[in-house]
Amino acid sequence: MSIVQAKQALQDMDIFFSDDDLLGRLSVIGYEKKFRWAWMATQLNTFIIASDYKDGQVNTSAIETHLTAAFDYASQNYSGWPRGLQSGLGVISILYSSNLTQDAIDYCEGLKSGKKWAGFTIPVVVDTNTGQVHKFKRNPMWGRIYYPHFTKLIQATTS
Repeated sequence: MSIVQAKQALQDMDIFFSDDDLLGRLSVIGYEKKFRWAWMATQLNTFIIASDYKDGQVNTSAIETHLTAAFDYASQNYSGWPRGLQSGLGVISILYSSNLTQDAIDYCEGLKSGKKWAGFTIPVVVDTNTGQVHKFKRNPMWGRIYYPHFTKLIQATTS
């Protein structure tokens, strides 16, 4: 699994994407805007930011740095209704590496990332040796209505 496959998945889902550089890492950034009545009539703007860490170690600190940079990127490039006014921002941060630490895996599976005003940051790590994807195991209470959609995007982008 690699960001090349992530890019292909975004293209297959008809999600707008671009190649970019985030924190000095080759990255692909996808953007989707959806409105659903089932989301209490809200618009969800989702950025999927996948970065290739190659064999660089990915630990909790690397994830938090990436989440911050990804959310800053999304905030700067977000155009839509004002956040919080029937509109939310989701940022899925996917780090590909052959060198994941156990604390990085635990961080993603426990969804330890912070909540933002009318926004979500979702950390995901992918072990490029095994193809194993590590993401949240349960939907949190805050933003629960969006997490099935986030799950579909993560599965499609990382499989």
